[in-house]
Amino acid sequence: MVDLADMVTAYDVVVAGGGPAGAATALRLAGSGFSVALLERSRFDRPRVGETLAPSVQPLLRDLGVWERFVALGPLPSWGTRSIWSSTEPAAHSHLETGQASGWHVDRRLFDRMLFDAAAEAGASVSLGTSLSSCAYDGRWQLTCSNGRRLTARVLIDATGRSATIGRSLCARRIAFDHLVGITAQWSGVDVTAEQYLLIESVPDGWWYTAPLPGNVMVGMLMTDADICRHHNLTAPNPWRTHLTSTTATALRVEAARLPTAPRVYSAASHRLVRPGDIRPWLAVGDAALAVDPISGSGVPRALRTAEAAATTAAHLLLHPADPTPLTTYESTRNTECTTYLSTRADYYAVALPHPTPFWTRRKLPVAS
Repeated sequence: MVDLADMVTAYDVVVAGGGPAGAATALRLAGSGFSVALLERSRFDRPRVGETLAPSVQPLLRDLGVWERFVALGPLPSWGTRSIWSSTEPAAHSHLETGQASGWHVDRRLFDRMLFDAAAEAGASVSLGTSLSSCAYDGRWQLTCSNGRRLTARVLIDATGRSATIGRSLCARRIAFDHLVGITAQWSGVDVTAEQYLLIESVPDGWWYTAPLPGNVMVGMLMTDADICRHHNLTAPNPWRTHLTSTTATALRVEAARLPTAPRVYSAASHRLVRPGDIRPWLAVGDAALAVDPISGSGVPRALRTAEAAATTAAHLLLHPADPTPLTTYESTRNTECTTYLSTRADYYAVALPHPTPFWTRRKLPVAS
């Protein structure tokens, strides 16, 4: 039997993380003829959040060559958003107003697996249930996987999501902008025929969203801060449901549904990963580079756009290893995106109902004197 620890496989690029950003980056690089290893620590066997995709995702999926695969997943159309945000009455926003027919509600586990499989078919060497346990740079990246397998790479890409595990292990610094979490559950047996829209409702401790999923499922999530979640024990079923009953439109939307699954908590914290002075050939992509508040509705499209930029940057590093300019440009562009995002987030929260509570006052910009 061959010991994995005795084998070293060389790649042009190793991508750690098989979510949309990592898979799209690997797909682009493999499709350009580079040798790529794509590592995903899960086996896509648990639910994933981020179910509603904006209309802007369509041209991005077409450009990746996976639009037909996406359609085959049977996504539900999302005709727009209804919000109880700046008024006590729901306000409707239709995608038709922007000249776009619809967004989509998807099973994110299947969506992410679809992109992962597409990367494999493009030529990437993929591994499930695998993460990086160590990485060091000596002119090439020397990498050890969680299963003992050893790899080398000329370029390393961190696509580990909000945890930014690889970047932080390389001494990059994460600038946190909040401590947002989402506590989510699903209801089955919901007739979603007339429910194909995203509903957002603000409450004193944060905001709720509910969205339909294929298979007559409704997902609901309370977005709040981690300390508020702990204080009210909102990961326990009874406190979570009690909080739900304090809403208006959200509770009404699911009142006839079966009891939901037990709530689960996910990090939704915003951050920017910065690496001052580090010109080693690695970069972060997607949420690892810049994670944004779900209220922006830009998660997956942003991931796919940064994947394109990351693939272009990595290709230049491979073809012109002595030129760090593309890496500097990549980081500068992410900084600009971060500044724009923070301004946009402030605008979203500025129009919310005037809840004089910690969650909301933390998001108010100071007034200039």
